[in-house]
Amino acid sequence: MFKEYADFMTAKEAMEALGIGKNLMYKLLNTGEVKAVRVGGKVWRISRKSLSEYAKGHTN
Repeated sequence: MFKEYADFMTAKEAMEALGIGKNLMYKLLNTGEVKAVRVGGKVWRISRKSLSEYAKGHTN
């Protein structure tokens, strides 16, 4: 899943991959529902594995 994306992606790339908006993406990051790290205290980096785990858990 998400093989066309790099191993780590930005929040914008993750939003595109999940097909969600900015507000929901940052809510998922800030609550820890999507596991990610902040680089330099500002920029989010989300692993492809983390995004896949989230998507698998929220697929109808």
